Amino acid sequence: MPLPLLAPVATATALLTLKSDTAPAKIYVQRPRGSLYWGGAGLDGPYVQPQLDAFRAGGLTHVSVGLTNTASSVAGPRVGTLLDAIRAGLIIRYEDTGDWVITSGMDAMSPQFNLIGYSYGSLLAAQTANFYARRGHIVDHLVLIGSPIDADFLAKLRAAPHIKKVVVIDLTAHGDPIHAGISQTELVAALPTLKAQQDKGMGEGHFYYAHIGRDSRARWAGLAQRLVAEGLR
Repeated sequence: MPLPLLAPVATATALLTLKSDTAPAKIYVQRPRGSLYWGGAGLDGPYVQPQLDAFRAGGLTHVSVGLTNTASSVAGPRVGTLLDAIRAGLIIRYEDTGDWVITSGMDAMSPQFNLIGYSYGSLLAAQTANFYARRGHIVDHLVLIGSPIDADFLAKLRAAPHIKKVVVIDLTAHGDPIHAGISQTELVAALPTLKAQQDKGMGEGHFYYAHIGRDSRARWAGLAQRLVAEGLR
């Protein structure tokens, strides 16, 4: 299930000391700025760039594709749609305390730091927001679209003092069997419906925004309007 520009980065950095079995290891975390977007599983669907264009046209001037490099055992380079979907359903829908460091896409000119994710990408956005917020950085908005995130992890993000606003956009009104806070049992039960929607390839249900068709641009424009209405800039 999909669950799916480099820009100047801010120069201020925060020095972190990480525990290890030998000597302390230090990494630098760039002062985060800009709106970063992760698409569904695979992260490179043909809808991603048109969506970004729609976001920019709708008022999210500083939005880019998000890339995160992590030392965590559950997140690494792109490994394909299937493995991404497996990780989403079984592992990273729960909190992971690894090092979810953004490697590109940040924009020093942006007035905000926003993380936006769709389906599998919503989990990358959530883990990245958690990483930066735990280190004292302000996350202005965390936007989870069609997200299979665990309920406990979602509650923790909503309670995090450095995450100013969590925006959940479920697609259940469009027939998506997935919703934020879904249980593992419900998620397993949803798989046949997800598979049928994906095979049909008509942008139904969970794939409402992950499809290029006659009305896709209107859908993306509507999503952009929703994000701006939530306060993203």
